[in-house]
Amino acid sequence: MMIRFLRMALVLLLGVASGACSMLKPRLEAGEVDGALSRARGQLERGETEEAVSLMRRASLAKDLSPEQRAAVELLLEQAVQKRIEELSGEHPDAGELAELVELDLPRQMAVQAGLAAARAWQREGEEDDAFEVLQLLDRKYPLHYERVAAGDTIVELGLSMSEKKERFLIFYDSDENARKMLEYAILEHPWARNSAQAYLCLARLYEEDREYKLAIDRLEKLVLNHPDAPERPAAQARIPRLRLRLLGSPEYDRAMLLKAADELKRWVRNYPENAEREEVARDLADCLRRLVDNDLVIARFYERVGNVYGARRHATRAVLEAREAGDEDRVASAQRYLDALPPDEAGARRPKEDLGS
Repeated sequence: MMIRFLRMALVLLLGVASGACSMLKPRLEAGEVDGALSRARGQLERGETEEAVSLMRRASLAKDLSPEQRAAVELLLEQAVQKRIEELSGEHPDAGELAELVELDLPRQMAVQAGLAAARAWQREGEEDDAFEVLQLLDRKYPLHYERVAAGDTIVELGLSMSEKKERFLIFYDSDENARKMLEYAILEHPWARNSAQAYLCLARLYEEDREYKLAIDRLEKLVLNHPDAPERPAAQARIPRLRLRLLGSPEYDRAMLLKAADELKRWVRNYPENAEREEVARDLADCLRRLVDNDLVIARFYERVGNVYGARRHATRAVLEAREAGDEDRVASAQRYLDALPPDEAGARRPKEDLGS
């Protein structure tokens, strides 16, 4: 333990010392640049890429360089960074060192290349959090960088992978929470990512697991709206009314939501007659219609109690029709018995006929 502590202390002291040196002389003077170019070329030949990058970065900050010097420094800096990225991205990539290149004041293209290489290295190691952080850093530093599509695709992949881990540590870490953060970021900042539809579908599943059904419905609706040709669209459209039914606690409440769910389910059956989920959707539709039956019978009994025979008969009649559509013979028989037991409505017989489907 003591040896480990001493090592950590030594690393910290070296880092402080290095930082202090950089602060003392962060850039070269113009008269030092030609010599620095010569030294950096030698460093590259010896494979000392880190030293060459550091030296050329300081040279790039020099003032009053001639156009020829500036061009030579930029070219050599690019070559040094490229070799450094190749070295750090080899058989045993060093994601941390690659990420540090993003923090340097490098040309955009090189910083982005290093950041993506770091993210992919961390992704392969299963370190999704670190990979996500470096991609966020690229977005902050270079909002319109040339690899935004690839970065967006990677962020969605990270979120999907994180969602499968199901890891939790007290109140400090929850892989599902981190997955939601990554995927929400992806659909907001990278809406045209190749696998964006999967991000919406996964988010809906995560919210559903937490019983946040309204959020799950919202993400599924956005999938349907934003990805009309996605293969995930039929599954999303089937899931939306199913979640609406889960939101309802008892037959007394929110008939409007029941009717909306029934309409969505009927349209789904018409639009996807050969889909593998057809039987499950048919069961959902039957469930929805049975709930409408129960809802109408609750309302009918209320009207009966307050002496409104017309209202009671109207809702009982509609309950019979809904039970037939659901294919529920027991409910058909029960609703019909209740309707037959109601007294006749002489006043209602003289009223205009109303649409029982409303």
